[in-house]
Amino acid sequence: MDAKELSVFSDAWNTVHLPTDLTVTTVDASVLRLLALFAALTQAKAAVEVGAHDGTTGLALFQGMADDGVLTSVEADPERLRVAKEAFSSSGISHGRTRLIPADPHEVLPRLTDGGYDLFLSSGKPSDHAAFAEQASRLLRPGGIAIFLDVADATDPSKREPSQLSVRQFTEHMQAEEKWLTALLPLADGILVAVLQA
Repeated sequence: MDAKELSVFSDAWNTVHLPTDLTVTTVDASVLRLLALFAALTQAKAAVEVGAHDGTTGLALFQGMADDGVLTSVEADPERLRVAKEAFSSSGISHGRTRLIPADPHEVLPRLTDGGYDLFLSSGKPSDHAAFAEQASRLLRPGGIAIFLDVADATDPSKREPSQLSVRQFTEHMQAEEKWLTALLPLADGILVAVLQA
């Protein structure tokens, strides 16, 4: 089985059966499965995501979170957040389990509670990952997991655009930080997973 066949097989095997008719259009099925898995591994009671992705990432997180877990979703685009809200509602997720904040994440994250979260997802622009990683290290409890999507540029040294270099610098910085235990996963467009050390 070559790499392409393995990727197709992996996507089919990992397809997430979200509890809604929402069509997954923005995030790879294997990534959604991974989000559900990490939420379950941390037994997440509190998670924060940057970027709502029409509710698909949030629904995946809810699959693994504790039954009373609360998701804080920060999204600058109010329309995306509206669609996410509808997706959560149609899936039977109570309003008490969601905090949907239509605002710039750079302004909102610094106001969230220190050490109040088990899982942090950065699925917005890769160029923002470095700033959000600083917030994640403050927001997560020891042992909490931070997930950063779309970091494939970090694996290709031939890519030299400023935005591509910033992603590479971000991943190298995270790998060098003693407070993080990291792994770069070759799923979809690349995922950096980091566990906050105690």
